Amino acid sequence: MGSHSVSPWFAIQVAPQCETRVSTLLEYKGYQSFFPTHKVRRRRSDRMKILDQPLFPGYVFCRSLGKTDGLIVATPHVIRIVAFGGKPAVVEDWNIDALRKIGDSEAGSLPCSYSHHIGEHVRIMNGPFSGLTGVLIQTKKQHRLVISIDAIMKSVSVQVDAMDIYPTRWL
Repeated sequence: MGSHSVSPWFAIQVAPQCETRVSTLLEYKGYQSFFPTHKVRRRRSDRMKILDQPLFPGYVFCRSLGKTDGLIVATPHVIRIVAFGGKPAVVEDWNIDALRKIGDSEAGSLPCSYSHHIGEHVRIMNGPFSGLTGVLIQTKKQHRLVISIDAIMKSVSVQVDAMDIYPTRWL
């Protein structure tokens, strides 16, 4: 990335089922884009098929890599930049890093309801999710780490090993 300055990540709301298209167009214009996916099993008439589906349908994350000429909102299928009070909502680098780490793993990630104050804030100390922080929930004897993206009010959860979890108040 050298001499280019890197801006923060922003959430972009896009038309339904246009995440891949918008991501490609933004990268062509000189932006860095990312949209996390998860694997979903779908039954076809004669077989089961595993598909990659957007983890947050209708959203792509984007940031500028230095000076770019293209405008995000002028990109086809872009609805808006997610903003609060007229100011674009920043998505923290650690949120994007966490989504990448979850996406790169073989653990089954699932979209879940946005929760900001449920459960205990924890940090994962070992294993493939080492360093991630989020909210711990328990479902059907499974411990799951919930990572929330405040800018789009969406969350994702991933199964974690109870032995790797440490409350953040202990750190």
